[in-house]
Amino acid sequence: MRRVSVFPLFLLLISCSVIDIPYPAYDGEGRSRDELALVRGEYYYRKDWLNSYVDAVRVQRVDQRVIENSRAWDEVLMQPGMREIEVYYSWDLGARIGLAPAIANYASNSENLSRTLRFNAEAGKEYAIKAAPVFSASPGDLTTLSYVDFWIEDSRGRVVLTREEGRFRGER
Repeated sequence: MRRVSVFPLFLLLISCSVIDIPYPAYDGEGRSRDELALVRGEYYYRKDWLNSYVDAVRVQRVDQRVIENSRAWDEVLMQPGMREIEVYYSWDLGARIGLAPAIANYASNSENLSRTLRFNAEAGKEYAIKAAPVFSASPGDLTTLSYVDFWIEDSRGRVVLTREEGRFRGER
């Protein structure tokens, strides 16, 4: 009898858990993780006088495959080989909801906040896309953001695409 009373509690706990599934940015049927490369954008924590924010690097496109609702996906699975990945720096604006969609759209389409990165992805490996915002004044003042540089590291921390290769090349 005791097993029967615990079972509903177990089902409730399982239904409350969140499963993060990577976005499949490849054609064809599902494949094992060993056959694919996984890429994820890094998260960055920012704090002002009252609030904390979590900014992130988002993947917008892998080769010709556009990722719909890119803000919803933390990880992307792709075929191994030379890949072209379009990424952007996504700002968390906290309670400023009215501005959030406009700034997210600006970030994803602005060449100084987004970049197309090219690197050789290996099957079975995981990669992190990292970013460094560059400000013309105080880093606490988001309005002084000049551009964002990107680079890619593998799961061992080895740089596979350098900051120089992912650097914004606009006017400075």
